[in-house]
Amino acid sequence: MTESTASVRGAEFTDWLSSLRGWAGKSADQATAWSEGAAQGLLSLAVPESAGGAGAGYEAACLALEAVAEESGLSGLVFSMAAQMWACQDPILEFGSPAQHARYLTPLLTGTAVGAFAATEYDSGSDLLSLKTRAEQGGDGRWQLNGSKTFITNGPIADVFLILARTAEGSALSGLTAFLVPRDTPGLQVGTVIGKTGLEGAELGSLLLDNCAVENADLLGGVGSGFAVLMHAMRYERAFILAPVLGLMARALRQALDHTRVRSQFGQPLSSYDTIRQRLVRMHLSLTSARELLYTTARAADVDSLDHARSSLTKLHVSTEFNRFCQELPDLYGGYALLPETGALALMADAVASRYYSGTSDMQMKIIAEGLGL
Repeated sequence: MTESTASVRGAEFTDWLSSLRGWAGKSADQATAWSEGAAQGLLSLAVPESAGGAGAGYEAACLALEAVAEESGLSGLVFSMAAQMWACQDPILEFGSPAQHARYLTPLLTGTAVGAFAATEYDSGSDLLSLKTRAEQGGDGRWQLNGSKTFITNGPIADVFLILARTAEGSALSGLTAFLVPRDTPGLQVGTVIGKTGLEGAELGSLLLDNCAVENADLLGGVGSGFAVLMHAMRYERAFILAPVLGLMARALRQALDHTRVRSQFGQPLSSYDTIRQRLVRMHLSLTSARELLYTTARAADVDSLDHARSSLTKLHVSTEFNRFCQELPDLYGGYALLPETGALALMADAVASRYYSGTSDMQMKIIAEGLGL
């Protein structure tokens, strides 16, 4: 991170970041790392103090996510935590009742529960009008949910799911409703872990809803508010889900610099060759450009001026620069890039994935174009 950005939060925050770096990646397993990260206050940074959070804001939260990823190199763990922060915690904060804050938000912030956002279905993707999961209210006031969801980050380990279901036909603007559904709810079946390449440590899963009975008190935002909940989640997730990527890029760049300084060819260190130096400069440029845009966006969110076009611009730009960065990385190692210890190919897989989650790059282009009035 840049010193000018870190100094915005003052010496106390800088000291806290140092403490956080001391924790990052030291735990033996992901569950322990998750709870310890929550105990450090990582999950609560962007949540106001009035709701039980630290009240430090979005810029501080992004700085922390970057620092943890850089120190630990654990792309999947930090991605999973960020997914909970932006797509689960933030919507509950915005739309939840005081009772829902107490029951769901507080455990998420303290790490005693894990949350997951379940919107995607096998055949729908970004097409909200084709969502097939339905919810119908019975005479007892409870809702019966039927359908399935897939590609759910944290799905296999989540304690509570934020689920979108159709409650009326027609426009997505009024036909969708969001529900908070605990894992042990009758009729909710958690599927097995979905295998993938990249984001090692992040667990993806699916859900089957078979007459899953949900109390009326667990509607988030009321009947017909599902689209608003989704758009709020996407506005913050698209803007900040890639904050950990900055740390991964910084770590990879530092390691690449070290490698090119100690590795020699034809009697000279690799770092003395112009082609190598130019690759490193282009990587540095990608990281700097991505970092500057993301933190400018975070500061906009801290003054409540973040719009959808800006979020999509941030997601598109950071993912694009991440992929450019990773295209340069293997050639610094040559054949050694195939060895797991370099991390080059694993990072390339993470970069490819970044083009698709939270909406594809093509979808971000569409949103940005609409923001330009096109």
